[in-house]
Amino acid sequence: MTRYYFHLYNDEITHDEEGMELADLDAAREWGRREVQYQAAESVKAHGHLILSHRLVICDAGGEVATITFGDVVRVG
Repeated sequence: MTRYYFHLYNDEITHDEEGMELADLDAAREWGRREVQYQAAESVKAHGHLILSHRLVICDAGGEVATITFGDVVRVG
């Protein structure tokens, strides 16, 4: 198991200090995608807008391993 950290960059910057142990990077990406979908929906509810470049940065002990933008998981049209 690897500890991954999920740092959120949207209208505010939220650094994950605790992280989460997951089986591998694929599991971290899947968790991240679900979290970005949730955060995108919350942004629309709270602020009435969605900025597709807002993102979740996934890191492990060595640094950044993946980035998921709101635009990666939300289809507008």
